[in-house]
Amino acid sequence: MIKSQYRDFWKTVLLFGALYVILMAVAAPLIDIPNYGCMFVIPAYFIVLLVVFPIVKTGRFWAGTALFLPYTVLGFFPTYYFEWMTGHNLKGLWGVFAWCLLGPLVGLLGDLAYRFLPPTLSEKLRAIITGATIGAAIFFTTWFALTQFYVVASMDSHLRYFAQGWYFSLPWLAINGGFAGYTAYAMTKKTAVGAIGVVQDANRI
Repeated sequence: MIKSQYRDFWKTVLLFGALYVILMAVAAPLIDIPNYGCMFVIPAYFIVLLVVFPIVKTGRFWAGTALFLPYTVLGFFPTYYFEWMTGHNLKGLWGVFAWCLLGPLVGLLGDLAYRFLPPTLSEKLRAIITGATIGAAIFFTTWFALTQFYVVASMDSHLRYFAQGWYFSLPWLAINGGFAGYTAYAMTKKTAVGAIGVVQDANRI
């Protein structure tokens, strides 16, 4: 039983972690390269949904943190190559490691929010607040990285969306995060209701 629970946990976490990698890989050429916006801001709803769903579904601490494992591992070399080796943009090699750890930090903040919100809150409200927390965490961690990790904090980069355009980006991330949290709650509730229906049908047989 315990092994089954761990297997289900890692299956959910790694699946959504892989989907997160795919989303960010697609967002870069579709949003950043044509200069349509920022890949960390525009698809906020989908970004947060992929993080908050495993937290709500599994109900286990570390789900949000562990979700970023594929993104952290697969993202290390591109960050090292383009930001450090080729671009020489970062203040030091430590910036590569710091960038890669920001994802797990966002996931951890989501885990903490879901775990330590008052137990009197409904599951729906807990999911919504957790989603909004993750959205806000994405804003502040990315803003910190763009202002502290680079030799030159250029407004021609993503930074303009987090410095000059904060009045749009921060509410956008938080509000979309809240909607993503509600979606995660609704999806898990629908799955649970479906599972109960299957059990009831089996019992009738």
